[in-house]
Amino acid sequence: MKKFPSVIISALLVLSLAACGGGQGEVKPFDPDADAKTLLEAQGVFSASMTAIDTEVACALYGIDETTVTGCAAYGATATSAEELAIFTFDSEDSAQAALKQLGYRIEDRTEELRDYLPDELPKLEGAVTQQRGASVLLLIAQDSQGWEKLLED
Repeated sequence: MKKFPSVIISALLVLSLAACGGGQGEVKPFDPDADAKTLLEAQGVFSASMTAIDTEVACALYGIDETTVTGCAAYGATATSAEELAIFTFDSEDSAQAALKQLGYRIEDRTEELRDYLPDELPKLEGAVTQQRGASVLLLIAQDSQGWEKLLED
């Protein structure tokens, strides 16, 4: 009977340690305006001049349900470049997951469109990045899609 309290205390300590460690692996959601600005201003990420795309057009372009979007920063290059940047926040993680799928389709479609038209742009599409963080997603098609995560660290 004397061991019973110590077993309970040990179990509580283990549970409290597990609860404390839970937040270490969490990644903060994308911030459309701030993260887009960081990537656009970073040296060497994009080789083409990027033009802002408004939310309505971006949603139509990517096949995203605009009613689920709570924030958006989207940019595209000229017709002679495959480069694009789109960062969206949504009303739920399920909406973000659906959007992530659509962004994948966008990469596939652009690859097919540019295969014969602009074959020199295909490496950018092959290195394209799509990622979901909670209720947010990112699409990055760039000259240099390596190291973008370090640029967005706090």
